[in-house]
Amino acid sequence: MRKHAIIQNAQRTTRASEFQMSSEDFPALPGTQTTRDGASPGSGVGGGGPANSGTPAGDKQQGQQQQGQGDTGTATGGTGTPNRDAQGDKNGNNKGIQTLPDGRVTNIPASMVSDQFGIVGLLTFIRAAETDPNLVSLALGQDLTALGLNLNSADNLYPTFGGPWAEHPLRPQDVDYHVPPEYLINHSIRDKLASMKLSRYKDDLLFFMFYNSVGDVLQIAAASELYSREWRYHIEEKVWITQVPGMVLIEKTATYERGTYYFFDAQNWRKVAKEFHLDYSKLEGRPVMNQNLHLSS
Repeated sequence: MRKHAIIQNAQRTTRASEFQMSSEDFPALPGTQTTRDGASPGSGVGGGGPANSGTPAGDKQQGQQQQGQGDTGTATGGTGTPNRDAQGDKNGNNKGIQTLPDGRVTNIPASMVSDQFGIVGLLTFIRAAETDPNLVSLALGQDLTALGLNLNSADNLYPTFGGPWAEHPLRPQDVDYHVPPEYLINHSIRDKLASMKLSRYKDDLLFFMFYNSVGDVLQIAAASELYSREWRYHIEEKVWITQVPGMVLIEKTATYERGTYYFFDAQNWRKVAKEFHLDYSKLEGRPVMNQNLHLSS
């Protein structure tokens, strides 16, 4: 037995002398912090024991400590748990990062980034979302499949979706549809169409073009022709107004005038006459027309 023990000690000494580790072999990563609160650089998440020295003597000392701790653990129940961990559990020292009720975070390893942009900040945010439902969408996000979206669809989910900044869905003429080539005749007839004679149209047709061609060049063209006929668009009232022919103004200054005007009621599609105080600064100016358009007034 004695001879066997001497051979084992010699083998351990030989293995310890073959492997040597220095701090140059594993340099510190960027963002690591210095040791705080007197903790050793080798302490883990739970604030473990002293670090290995990287020398044969340190390995031998660690082996002796582990052997002694294993014997103690076997005597107490065969679990092999070190005495210092048992004492730490008795003292109430929990392993891992701890989040206190007042929002403070403790037991952060020295090698971990401790600001709000690291894993500690993310962990704190996720734990806060467990008690505050308003933070779930920010911390964990939303499951799009739970919102009724068929993400496996090869086609557009909403063909009339105009974009995140659009106030209204796409109009039928704005939706991109696949049609046979026989229907694509714009390139062959666009230069053969007669120019529009807006000056020949009545006010009723111009109003129809204005209210039914929203966002189209025809709306601007109709507005320009109405402006030429002494109609003015009121920015606040959102209506077209014009002075009643033959009626004398009650009051007129450099900034406003007061009299009887026609208002075009788009809901009932008629002209309504009433007395009104007209402020010049609240009237829309003349629309600017593109000279390349095939429109004629």
